[in-house]
Amino acid sequence: MNRTIKVCHFTSVHRQEDVRIFHKECASLAAAGYDTYLVTCGPQYEKFGVHMAGIGDRDPGKLGRILKTAKRVYNAAVEIDADIYHFHDPELLPYGLKLKRKGKTVIFDCHEDIPGQIKDKEWIPGFLRKTISWFYRQYETHALKHFDAAIVAEPIIESKFKGRAKNLVLIQNFPKLDDIVFHPGSFAEREPIVCYAGGISENRGENIMRSAMKGVDGKLVIAGDHEIKEEDNVSYVGRLDRADLNDLYGRSVVGLCVLKPIENYYYAQPTKLYEYMLAGIPYICSDFPGWRKLSEESRCGICVDPSDIDGIRAAIKDLLNDREKAQKMGVSGHDYVLENCTWSGEEKILLDTYKALEPKA
Repeated sequence: MNRTIKVCHFTSVHRQEDVRIFHKECASLAAAGYDTYLVTCGPQYEKFGVHMAGIGDRDPGKLGRILKTAKRVYNAAVEIDADIYHFHDPELLPYGLKLKRKGKTVIFDCHEDIPGQIKDKEWIPGFLRKTISWFYRQYETHALKHFDAAIVAEPIIESKFKGRAKNLVLIQNFPKLDDIVFHPGSFAEREPIVCYAGGISENRGENIMRSAMKGVDGKLVIAGDHEIKEEDNVSYVGRLDRADLNDLYGRSVVGLCVLKPIENYYYAQPTKLYEYMLAGIPYICSDFPGWRKLSEESRCGICVDPSDIDGIRAAIKDLLNDREKAQKMGVSGHDYVLENCTWSGEEKILLDTYKALEPKA
């Protein structure tokens, strides 16, 4: 680069140190020499060479976030006067178009299948979901024609964006090698801990996991945004920082990811499966097509019907009772991730995309 290129990521939804946005994309751009800003809710500070341009607290309620927070985030982003803008939320599409009208280079980064996600939003009346999903897709298609690039996080989203985005780039949420610690110690010495790390809800299998643990001689540890509490052999420990999460993985025998078969999850690529593998622990997951393929190729996972509580319980008991088998599966998964699924390859795609979009003068 002849001069330092200023880039600005902005989000009204995601937390300030989101793994994909901050730890992967922004940190990689800053390390590559870009003058990198991230506009989010929260305080202002510097970390890993990224200027964290916090705007304070998020406005209360969904409408407050969509109508007020999004505008505040956009206004803060405009003040930065970046060369390249990179945003991450569907509610920011109108502001991405505003930036294009100002002559800016704009990237839309889509983490999930939004039209599919709308169909499963419990807070939207059921009879309205398909209609809202259809209208959103039409507007998204209109906006994509104007943006300089669309980055997507999963192959299924890539397939749904083809023909609608003029410059489509797949950058997957593979883990960074320095984020997850591989624990080679004997599984025979570990406590009978089953873990789950990530967003927690009914659709994400909260009650499925709790029900499956009944009658199991072990403990389920759930790490995520939830009240800290103990229930029978289930422990809610709240959101963990990276060091504490690595400690949990190092004490666990198996990881769970038994999401319900709703449209937004069926073809998704949960980051937690790759994290479990990189940490060297086997996993039990819903029997969805992509997850089955990953489990078979890595020889690290057991696929189950998420509605079959007895089957999930049997799989948990199998791995807790056969530690040698569990550790062998964990090592196989670790080796597979190192060979096929790390952030270093995705980082190169990100930097190549930015290089192609840099201002010519």
